Amino acid sequence: MKPDLIVFTFLLALYTFSCQNRETSPPQEQLPAEYQDFVAFYERFHQDSAYQVEHIIFPLEGLPREADSATIASAAFRWQKEDWRVQRPFNLQSNNFEQQLIPISEGLIIEKIIHKGSGLAMQRRFARLGDEWYLIYYADLNRMKEKGSIDIEGGF
Repeated sequence: MKPDLIVFTFLLALYTFSCQNRETSPPQEQLPAEYQDFVAFYERFHQDSAYQVEHIIFPLEGLPREADSATIASAAFRWQKEDWRVQRPFNLQSNNFEQQLIPISEGLIIEKIIHKGSGLAMQRRFARLGDEWYLIYYADLNRMKEKGSIDIEGGF
């Protein structure tokens, strides 16, 4: 199968699943008990579009879908509020996606969503600022490096 066809098929599947109102795998299964405030935030973030936009630090650092090497190297890309597309949950259980929630500290969690077998992944970073959680980084679907380490690590 051609790489372009694989990418198109994956993006179509992701769009289909992301537009459906399905639950992601519960974050509380992956996080220690002290992150229950993040779990509540995460659920509301995906259910309430106004809340989502209010909890993003714009201009948001990250990478666009299928970023080229110049964009990655410059680390200058920023998501703008007026261009933001609301992110909805999708069912990680019923397809070939794997979610990793990685607590870096009490106030920083990295989320990686990987499509098994396609070489594509996305990454989001959430930080607690004061008493609230915010999305502070978003790398849309991009190719991963060989051996599973994601090549969308930019900034921060």
